[in-house]
Amino acid sequence: MDKEARAYLTIRNFVAPFIGMAVNITAYGTEHIVSDGKLILVCNHRSDMDPFILSCTFPRFISWVAAEYTFRIPIFKDLAKIAGGIPMSVDGKISLASIKMIQQVFKRGDVLGIFPEGHDYMVQNDFKKPMVDFHEGFAAFSIRNKVDILPTVIIPVEETYSDIPIPPIVRSFMGMPKEVCEIKKRAIYKKVKVVYGEKIDHRPFLSGSLEENLKSLSDEVRVRMTRLLEGQYVET
Repeated sequence: MDKEARAYLTIRNFVAPFIGMAVNITAYGTEHIVSDGKLILVCNHRSDMDPFILSCTFPRFISWVAAEYTFRIPIFKDLAKIAGGIPMSVDGKISLASIKMIQQVFKRGDVLGIFPEGHDYMVQNDFKKPMVDFHEGFAAFSIRNKVDILPTVIIPVEETYSDIPIPPIVRSFMGMPKEVCEIKKRAIYKKVKVVYGEKIDHRPFLSGSLEENLKSLSDEVRVRMTRLLEGQYVET
């Protein structure tokens, strides 16, 4: 186990009891989690609590892809770096250095975690609406690196909404995008369900046009996640 995985697991093991006391979490579909090998974990993104909720129920080390500006947030930036976080700009573009980091994740046979909605759902700030459009970067990572995808959803059962603790002017000073500075509320989970779906094989999306395959794979993942959100998971 490399130092990033050790750091991630140390942080998770420290934080998990506090998350467990604050949020009632029930996980379903954990039989779909493969115990080893490269994988892309994708999930809907409603709250800044999401990566912590997933980390409490997912047994493996996750290298999270996160918005580049989050690496300028005090404390978080240090934790993200030592735990293998990978920065990506909000327009979906990714640096050569970050691409190499992703390739190393797969080379080690580890898990890449990514939220296909980016921060767009939280920017709209209406927590009753369905998922917003996906960015297709995760599909490109899957096809180009020949990696399967594990669709996952977080379903709130009980939650509250509170003001963002960092004032807009401070967020702006920290270099956050304008739309992020204007976010008013955040979702705070009290009780959630985490549902893991069946793994999606990347191989049917390797032949033909890359552009068409990216859309097809992204659409397939969205359909699977929508079904999970609608309760179309039967526990086995």
